[in-house]
Amino acid sequence: MYSIVSISGKQFSVKEGDVLEVYKIQQKKGEKIEINDVIALEKDGRLIIKKDELKNCKVIAEIINEKKGEKIYSFKKKPKTGYKRGIGYRDSISVLKISQILPG
Repeated sequence: MYSIVSISGKQFSVKEGDVLEVYKIQQKKGEKIEINDVIALEKDGRLIIKKDELKNCKVIAEIINEKKGEKIYSFKKKPKTGYKRGIGYRDSISVLKISQILPG
């Protein structure tokens, strides 16, 4: 059984036991979270996409780690003036492990 869920503004296709990286979630490391924003669910070879059938579906995940993402570096330069500016940025990332998919 797999499901398509929306977490932190992005959509992910998940199965039980999957590990995925999402933008920072408010809960701390080791806590379990309940994801109610299920977009689609495959159950017994049948794909469920109707909102009233997905209303009670949820995905249980555990936060197993918090880390920083890959560095994104931006550089600006204007010729003949000596203007140079470099900026680096790293997103905070939560690593989730999907423990259960509960159909409604």
